[in-house]
Amino acid sequence: MKFPSPALFVLGSVWILGAIGFCVTTFADPATGGAKVVDADSVRFFESRIRPLLISRCYECHAGESREGGLSLDRSDSLAIGGDSGPAVVSGDVEASLLVAAIRYDELEMPPDAPLSEKERSDVEAWIRGGAVWPVKDKAAATNPVDEDATDMAAELDAELGNWWAAKPIDPETPPDNIAGIHSPTIIDRYVDQGLDAVQLHRAPVADRTKLIRRLSYDLLGVPPSPEAIDRFAADRRSDAYTRLVDSYFADPAYGTRMARLWLDLVRYAESDGWRADAYRPQVWRYRDFVVDAFNEKMPYDRFVSLQLAGDEVSPGDNRTLAATGFLRLGIFEYNQRDAEGQWHNIVDEMTDVTADVFLATGLACAKCHDHKFDPIPRADYFRFRSVFEPVSFRDVNTVPRDADAEAEIATLLAELVDVEGGDIRALKDSHADRFPLEVQSAYRKPVDQRNTYEHQLAYIVARQVIEEGLQDGKIRKALGEERYQRRTAILKQLDRWGADPYSLDAMLTVADASGSIRPTRLPGRSQGRSFEPGVPLVLGGGALDATPPTESPGSSGRRSALATWITSPGNPIAARVMVNRLWQFHFGSGLVRSPNDFGILGERPTHPQLLDYLAQRFIESGWSIERIQREIVMTASYRQSAVHHDAAAAKTVDADNRLLWHRTVRRLDAEQYRDSLLVAMDGLIDTGGGPGPSDHAGRRSIYIRRFRNSSDEMLAALDVPPGVVGTARRDVTTTAPQSLMMLNSPRVLGAAGRVAERVRGELQGEVRVVAPEVFGAAFVDRVHRILTGAKASDELKSSLGKLAASGSEGQTDVCHILINSNAFLFVE
Repeated sequence: MKFPSPALFVLGSVWILGAIGFCVTTFADPATGGAKVVDADSVRFFESRIRPLLISRCYECHAGESREGGLSLDRSDSLAIGGDSGPAVVSGDVEASLLVAAIRYDELEMPPDAPLSEKERSDVEAWIRGGAVWPVKDKAAATNPVDEDATDMAAELDAELGNWWAAKPIDPETPPDNIAGIHSPTIIDRYVDQGLDAVQLHRAPVADRTKLIRRLSYDLLGVPPSPEAIDRFAADRRSDAYTRLVDSYFADPAYGTRMARLWLDLVRYAESDGWRADAYRPQVWRYRDFVVDAFNEKMPYDRFVSLQLAGDEVSPGDNRTLAATGFLRLGIFEYNQRDAEGQWHNIVDEMTDVTADVFLATGLACAKCHDHKFDPIPRADYFRFRSVFEPVSFRDVNTVPRDADAEAEIATLLAELVDVEGGDIRALKDSHADRFPLEVQSAYRKPVDQRNTYEHQLAYIVARQVIEEGLQDGKIRKALGEERYQRRTAILKQLDRWGADPYSLDAMLTVADASGSIRPTRLPGRSQGRSFEPGVPLVLGGGALDATPPTESPGSSGRRSALATWITSPGNPIAARVMVNRLWQFHFGSGLVRSPNDFGILGERPTHPQLLDYLAQRFIESGWSIERIQREIVMTASYRQSAVHHDAAAAKTVDADNRLLWHRTVRRLDAEQYRDSLLVAMDGLIDTGGGPGPSDHAGRRSIYIRRFRNSSDEMLAALDVPPGVVGTARRDVTTTAPQSLMMLNSPRVLGAAGRVAERVRGELQGEVRVVAPEVFGAAFVDRVHRILTGAKASDELKSSLGKLAASGSEGQTDVCHILINSNAFLFVE
């Protein structure tokens, strides 16, 4: 009889709302223009739901110098003043507010391009009903946020710095002493035990060896240990057995693939363009391979940063370092976008924002349209930072090695190509370029040596679209005729052998500073007035960057090299804190700062500030060694402790969220761990590293599967893998019906269960020399359980599932399916 489908255990996730850090703030009352005091939840609601909505949907027509209908929506006092039709918002009165009528499309219809979603309309109504809170600084609320002369906050920084812990110098102070009666084997443990002792708690005991090796293997290698590896570790009575295990895992090439996943999430890695077209990027995997190799080679973090921001300036002739600078090419790119100027502005903004997020955990983007409302970051700081990327241009690089003979052959072929194409291909190019605005056409048609940096940037966008859309095969055949078309095809095929096809998009994605004069960085929409020179946030000890052309790349501005040097300089206190916090989160599930991409005033403060600074200081002193910090973490008693605490009920009354680390938090397998563990269980993992990813569900590690933004692998997507649209500092851990349905009914999961059963049958046929089916069934259950969970099956489990396993191959597949859906497989203690 067919065994019924197993009921899944609920996959849990806990969302913790962090403390805002203060209780009240001031806001401008739209009705009176005066100041009121409100609770911080209202402020957070405005900053997270309302202001971003106004910026994205309203500011194009109703901000700064654009005030259609006389209405401005970028200032608190402008709500009550309103526009030609009267006040836009009546505080507390939804029905009387013209803004609500407009977004409901009641006579007025705003935004005109498309209505807001129901959720967005509901948010606006809730905001107005709650008093239309608009936080302002204590100085005049009417200060124009688009006036660059009003963005000089240098005089206020010292006062505000007291509220921003992350901008203060690193100061670990003296590590705490051992507490009487408590064994703290490492300095990290002393910090943790000090926090626990203050509330009369203590750590759980060390986990048993089976759980410990499984935990460490998943953390450092991304896959479970084999039953044989578990047995060897459990039987190793040497005092340094655990140290030896740690050493072996750091030396394993799988370490780089596991650690790369952390970094690729942060930098919004995907292998497609995004948005509607979502075209495949055939060479972006080279950036992924750089990251994997960097972790395996134990590359110091300061060099890791430098190569990603400025590899082309550091070593312009090295394809590996050029691949590293692909970091700046990972954003979304719409090759079919006609608004080339708007798209390029978005690209540079995105480079700016993601750099600040990844390396500084600082919401610099909040200062793009106005002075930051909470952190001491004036708008001028944003544009100084953005100026670093002003001359950057996209560059697609050939990676095929060439010698002098190859170069000569290429030159001959290119000359022949020009002759064969004549003016017909140029006419096709020009015809397509005519679709762009005149200013963009002018940049595209200007001689290369006469362009400034901005014109190079626009020309790239046009040229890319000309190749993808203007030079379609059918159009070329018609323009050239069959004989010339065939000859052209043959020439391009020969050029492609050397990676020299001028129309190929199969090239490494990197960047370089464009030649020509650098366009000044100004506020959006302004061609005159104040410009901004490269610089970093003043509050972080920055200011102007000393950017000079590097010796290795004299044609570059040196701006990005200067930024990379500053990020890991002694004068910048935040970068080391950010990275060690990411490593702590990687191993414990939550960082010492639980808002890993927001070290600002609205982010959470560290639970153990002195421990964070101790790790940051150690990171710098170690020569920015990521492995050194990880070793210190995994060697601690805090990391090795059990998930089971004998006095858990009492401890939960003091620290229900385990912020003080009194026990090990149980964690669900992430998407890649789940898929790769199934492959291991099937004995089907193809552990080949590097190179292009397969387009199907081949048995390579999940990190090598092609990652499309609009259509992720369905198994990975169900388990919360980020799509790569924006950087992800901490993955969601959701509980959804599609997850349960996938685990129960997916042909891939059912197929995996069948493959595991087939593997175990083969192994046991040579080991179990007994005829009794119930003995074979019990042995089958135990072996599957060990492969999937690391632990031996209980007698109860062997008894309950043994008969099913003894019934034949169908029953054995059901046993494997049941255990694949068990908590013991899905969670790591």
